[in-house]
Amino acid sequence: MTHITYGTVHDSDITASGNAATQTAGPSVGPVTNRDRTTTYVYGDALLALTGRLNATESHADAAALLHQVLDPTSGLLERLGELFEAAGEKAKQTEQDDGFDLHYDLEDAAAALRSLGEDLHTAVDRMRALAPARHSTSAALSPGPSPRLPAAKIPMPGRSR
Repeated sequence: MTHITYGTVHDSDITASGNAATQTAGPSVGPVTNRDRTTTYVYGDALLALTGRLNATESHADAAALLHQVLDPTSGLLERLGELFEAAGEKAKQTEQDDGFDLHYDLEDAAAALRSLGEDLHTAVDRMRALAPARHSTSAALSPGPSPRLPAAKIPMPGRSR
């Protein structure tokens, strides 16, 4: 397995933001191992581990915290992925070939699309957190009998005087 910490790669397990994560894709897919394929996709595996953690959360608050890792507009995965595409576009442009410039623009468009997606989902974390079951007070805590009524308000009618 692989361990990722601030851009470095070590042999052990995948971690996201310092928290240990299992390397599974959820209940329908078994663990991903390097023996299953000839190429190692360290960053794809890290995202797969994050997906597995999201599937395994027991609360909407925990799921919201993981979504925040992806959607944070300054340090989240979408923002960093946008930066990656921009850097790749700059690298392609360095060739000063027509195809390099075309690729640069395609990668810039991809970065903009990722940022737009982040903007479209800017409330998703709060919305996920809000899905947590509301805590209801029990009816036993209320006094028995009819609920007290507010006194009727006397609203003066225009044109009438007393």
